[in-house]
Amino acid sequence: MIWFLRDIDLLSVLARAATLAFEALLLGGVAFLLVVVRPVRASEAVEDFCRRGIRAAAIALVVGELAMVSSSGALLLSGSDLTLRDVMTTSFFRADFFAILFAIGLWICARFKSNKAAIASGPLSFLLLAATVSTSHAAARIDQRVLLTLLTAAHHVGTAVWIGAMAYLLISLGRTKDVTEARQLTQRYSTMAMFAAAILVLAGVGMAWFYVGSWSATYTTAYGIMLVAKIYLFLVMIALGAGNWFLVRRLASDPAPLLARLRRVVEAEICLGFLAVLTAASLTAQAPAVDVAAQDRLTAHEIYVRLHPEPPRMSSPPLAALAPPSSLAVAVQDSQFVPTVGSDDTDRAWSEYNHHWAGLIVLIAGLLALLSRYRTMRWARFWPLSFAGLAVFILLRADPENWPLGPRPFWQSFASPDVLQHRVGALLIVVFAAFECAVQAGKLRARWASYVFPAMCGLGAALLLTHEHSAKDVKEAMLAEMSHTPIALLGMTAGCSRWLELRLPKSRLATIASYLWPVCLALVGYILLNYRELP
Repeated sequence: MIWFLRDIDLLSVLARAATLAFEALLLGGVAFLLVVVRPVRASEAVEDFCRRGIRAAAIALVVGELAMVSSSGALLLSGSDLTLRDVMTTSFFRADFFAILFAIGLWICARFKSNKAAIASGPLSFLLLAATVSTSHAAARIDQRVLLTLLTAAHHVGTAVWIGAMAYLLISLGRTKDVTEARQLTQRYSTMAMFAAAILVLAGVGMAWFYVGSWSATYTTAYGIMLVAKIYLFLVMIALGAGNWFLVRRLASDPAPLLARLRRVVEAEICLGFLAVLTAASLTAQAPAVDVAAQDRLTAHEIYVRLHPEPPRMSSPPLAALAPPSSLAVAVQDSQFVPTVGSDDTDRAWSEYNHHWAGLIVLIAGLLALLSRYRTMRWARFWPLSFAGLAVFILLRADPENWPLGPRPFWQSFASPDVLQHRVGALLIVVFAAFECAVQAGKLRARWASYVFPAMCGLGAALLLTHEHSAKDVKEAMLAEMSHTPIALLGMTAGCSRWLELRLPKSRLATIASYLWPVCLALVGYILLNYRELP
């Protein structure tokens, strides 16, 4: 239970991300049905799938909203003298309650094929949108509340119509066997997505104008840093979407192979889109940059001191120089209730040494993966083995107060959440190294096995983007965010590039992707080599 409370912020972000994703899928499904499927008179198989997708998204959204309102209500009841009746009168409870009702209404409409049911799904979608937007940052503002609420609603609409509907397009292309129908679906969706992207951009610019307030806030506050990450994801999606637009224009001449290529790129674009939704959920957990006090913002000097390149620390301070470890019981209590304990210069030097050697290992792995692209360097395909060394390094050095370096016993030290996370991470790295090495060597030829690496990259990026750095010093937390966010974005880019390399037929894009992901991996190592901690 203590672990749950300690990670309640992370769980809240994940729950918020889930509800945003289900909302996008639900509203995107309605838009795809009304604007794309019905006007082109798509086949029964495509329309039936679209309706099933809407029903599934509606049920998922109901479950997500129930989880959100239950957890929020439980926290209010446990931390105050409020009664259940008091909680039921709060604005968030009413908004979630109506969101559930409107989602159920959309589920009912999707069960019928009549024109009346289709027409009714439109107003219900806007009512659902109003309910979900009423719990956003915009509704809590004092100034410009109406304008910000409208901009937030437009942002949700753009996300749903572009990203949410894209999932329905992808599966619809696999359900139809008529090339003409597939071309009509893609062309109509492409037009709809262009308008949705424009709405998304305009609404996002307007929201940034009020929530960020200045250019400096984009790199001196946690909100600004996460916003930059979201913009990066959006730009990558725009680049992929532009390529898809040109493919759609060429479908009339050579539809079959171009449709296959279009589906593969759409897969990567969907992954990026929902990672952007996850980033948006992280933004809701941050105070808008305009509300952050000047003393809590980073200065250019502090950023330079933390991030400017320096030679990595390749020598470790002696173990005896570290702060003596406390008892295991005290350590467990500290990890449960105190996010970050103080450390001296020796402890910081120990941590920097660990990060720099880890960065060197990741850099070597990326360079070896890049060399393996060349036929004369096929031996470099065993680059995943370098991660086995990283796992051993983590086991030995991550927690020096525990076995084998410290006095705390091996099994008893698992009671500390930080130790458990480090050791589980080391185990996962070993499993991944063996698994991916078998894939690269051709010993494991199953198609699904090759997708584990891009999936791990995406999962790691998602965890880094949602992870909250709960340091005592708010500036130290922002500096950690500033160093972790580029790693997350590079990991996401590496995962999508590897996915495109595996899924696309031989083409220029697939070749570019095959060289891009090793470069991203090497850049992650370089960032770790420049890691440092401030006193």
